[in-house]
Amino acid sequence: MALKKVLHIISENYPFGKGEQFFDAEVKVLATHFDEIILFPLSKKGEQRNLPKNVSVNTVLVTASRESGRKKVWSQLPIIFKILAIELRRSNKKVFILKKMRRWISMIIRSSQLATDFYNEIDLSHENYFYSFWMNDGALSLAILKAKGQINRFFFRVNGYDIFNERNEGSYLPFRYFNYQQARQVFVLSQEALNYLKALNCYPEKLMLNHYGIFKNRTNPLNENLPVRIVSCANVIPLKRIDKIIDALSLLSEFNIQWTHFGDGFLMDEISEKASKLPANIQVDLRGNVFHEEIIDTYENESVNVFLHTSETEGLGMAIIEAQSFGIPAVVVGVGGVLDIVTEKTGAVLEPVAEGAEIAKAIQEVLSSEKNSNSYRDKIQASCYEKFQAERNYRNLYAKMVNE
Repeated sequence: MALKKVLHIISENYPFGKGEQFFDAEVKVLATHFDEIILFPLSKKGEQRNLPKNVSVNTVLVTASRESGRKKVWSQLPIIFKILAIELRRSNKKVFILKKMRRWISMIIRSSQLATDFYNEIDLSHENYFYSFWMNDGALSLAILKAKGQINRFFFRVNGYDIFNERNEGSYLPFRYFNYQQARQVFVLSQEALNYLKALNCYPEKLMLNHYGIFKNRTNPLNENLPVRIVSCANVIPLKRIDKIIDALSLLSEFNIQWTHFGDGFLMDEISEKASKLPANIQVDLRGNVFHEEIIDTYENESVNVFLHTSETEGLGMAIIEAQSFGIPAVVVGVGGVLDIVTEKTGAVLEPVAEGAEIAKAIQEVLSSEKNSNSYRDKIQASCYEKFQAERNYRNLYAKMVNE
């Protein structure tokens, strides 16, 4: 009799709250291949979203993550020395590592405690698989279990901040070497990120390109008789450069425009104030954080002419993929994984340093082209599904997990 195949996933907060929505499709597809999936979030903020019947949630790490584990430091000395020795041996930032040593020791102790609490929840009579959605405390905990011989293999995905050194303090990402050394495979979401990671020469043979995936949608119902509808979706924080969208809109005097933005952040008051000064031909609709279903409903039932994305850095850009899956052309800044999604055939790709004038010009060109028509939307949608078809991409992920 075949053993029950169980996938244990450590997430940051998924399936709670409104974030990490890009994992929804992944979990749904993986649930069709595994007998059972158990989610282990590190935090629990917000309401739980709907999950497939064979997917359950274990919140043991939510409680465990509040414990420092400092009293157990002596028992953790071997793994602490092992991890830090790898950091010092492999990195050229030894002075920075030494400055952060005390903090990083606390992080290792915490992850060791998480690892113990996680392992105690595993039914060893099953055929178990282990996976972290991020290279975070979850990945480090699994790496510790692997190093101790308590699990035989695990996988993790990298999505953004856990890819690029430059997005972290001191332009350094701690524990990368140890995590990569212990992992069976590291799933990377874009070609740009894959190229970046290979250049680091940190176990490049373990890297595997695996794009996010999305399910088939109908095309957006463009109504050419309505005012131009521009949509953006991003956190309202500096690196997303929402202020550049406002700069661009201020220059589009020849159109009546409704701009809808999904997302919130600590710059929202500043952005609201700046948006309030836009000319009368621009209507502003700042929605804040909403459930993912509301965004999808907009694309499915409301006319949208252009999707805008102005972030100065991006792991991939699931918000862009979602818009393009409905056939909506996108005007984007060409950074990171964005280059995997948008081409001149599906929108406009700008230089990373693009300012308001360049963004406004690109919007004008898209609006005056065949891209701004119902007849062209099937082409944009088809281009999107060439790379981001959920069933195919996550079936490949499953095959890699069980066959490696």
